[in-house]
Amino acid sequence: MADKLTRPFQSFKSGVTAIPTQFFSDVLPWIDDMDELKVTLFGFYLLNQFVGDMRYIIIDDFLELSGVIEAFGAENARARVRAGLEKAAERRTFLTVDYGGRTLYFLNSPKGRAAVRRLTSGEWTPDAFLHLSRTVDLDRPNIYTLYEENIGPLTPLIADRLRAAEEKYKPNWIADAIEKAVVSNVRSWRYVEAILMSWKENGRDGTERDDR
Repeated sequence: MADKLTRPFQSFKSGVTAIPTQFFSDVLPWIDDMDELKVTLFGFYLLNQFVGDMRYIIIDDFLELSGVIEAFGAENARARVRAGLEKAAERRTFLTVDYGGRTLYFLNSPKGRAAVRRLTSGEWTPDAFLHLSRTVDLDRPNIYTLYEENIGPLTPLIADRLRAAEEKYKPNWIADAIEKAVVSNVRSWRYVEAILMSWKENGRDGTERDDR
């Protein structure tokens, strides 16, 4: 532990994780438990790995992260994550729904509350818990990282446009469109968006379509 405390941090790499602004004024000042704080921050990171309106996380998602094991210790990770989640849920940072023998955690946001309503009313059913171990590659850069590394600085306006694109297009389409813009040496989001719109309307290579 001493080595970790004294070893200087080298630098942040590119890439961002969205954290609600209100967290810093209405939640963070009142958290006095380190496990709750760590779990909350890891939870924000995990939720950012998914796309769409129906985002939720389960305890096993946390245990897929090497950082969680380092933060809590391999032997105690599950128990400490669970305890931190219970405190975060009691604070209502996360909303919980028991489903299929597991507890699902949703961010207490307009979209998170809507997802909870749809789940509890039977309008929506989670897709068999196909979570991080199957659907998300944590080593794959998200679209914010891809934008910063290939197009330009990530401004608040661009971040909003990227979030909107996540809701509208397949993640691999966005990555491929950014790559196409780089190859064409036209490094602008407007150009990337034009590619995506064309693919959505006409299909990729005249075949693959995204009918979201």
